[in-house]
Amino acid sequence: MQIARDSKFRGSLLAGLCALSACHGFKPEASLQNAAIAAADVPALLAELRQQMVDIPAGHFEMGSGLGHADDELPVHRVDVRRFQLSRHEVTGRQFAVFARATGRTRGAAAAEESDHPATNISWDDAVAFIAWVNGSGVQQYRLPTEAEWEYAARAGTATRFWWGDEFQAGYVNGAGVSGNDRWAETAPVGSFPANPFGLHDILGNVWEWTADCYTPNYERAQPDGSAARGEQDCGRVLRGGSWSDTPLWLRAATRNWFDRGERFDYVGFRLASDEPLSE
Repeated sequence: MQIARDSKFRGSLLAGLCALSACHGFKPEASLQNAAIAAADVPALLAELRQQMVDIPAGHFEMGSGLGHADDELPVHRVDVRRFQLSRHEVTGRQFAVFARATGRTRGAAAAEESDHPATNISWDDAVAFIAWVNGSGVQQYRLPTEAEWEYAARAGTATRFWWGDEFQAGYVNGAGVSGNDRWAETAPVGSFPANPFGLHDILGNVWEWTADCYTPNYERAQPDGSAARGEQDCGRVLRGGSWSDTPLWLRAATRNWFDRGERFDYVGFRLASDEPLSE
């Protein structure tokens, strides 16, 4: 089991849109007006999501940490990662709201907030449903990153606790009580803190990010190609990166966490991955 967290870590157009998206949580009471507004927003959303993708080069790294922080970060092992793409930012409340309006999907108040803060109160199932809807609406195909891809991208060629070094520096991250540039009580607008060497903002802090993997208590059976750990359909899913509510121990590149796939919290969101090269 992961280290215990603190108490905080705890009409036809409408139907057509939902059918196109293979959405879940469809609510017949959603208005046609909202669906029409969302339909008008979809092309801009698709273009914006594509523009936010960053090429992550193929390479290898040592995954995990041997510093004794948590048993589930062991054993440290080499992973070879193929080229892929990852979103520069976490999916925002404004972006998620287009999906929610189009599908009549209910969601928590924080996720409904139409802003450039990350969407929160997002379950793993919510993230997967958003991705299915986007994939059904456009050409670019998205997915959640695997846990290994996430750590590789977060490290960005480094082997230190944080992508900027071993010593915590408050100016790089939105976390709990870390001061520096963090003037927000909870989430910060995406891109408010410096990007790592791969060009990814808020890869540490702001919100925990879902990955594709089932949680495992260690890396003894980890795949050397960085593919996702599989398990039962209702397995706990891995989250990475820490959040606005976390202290530096939880903001390290190697830190792992998990929740049940249906759980929602105001410090959990996601970002998108893709296998399609941006240059093609």
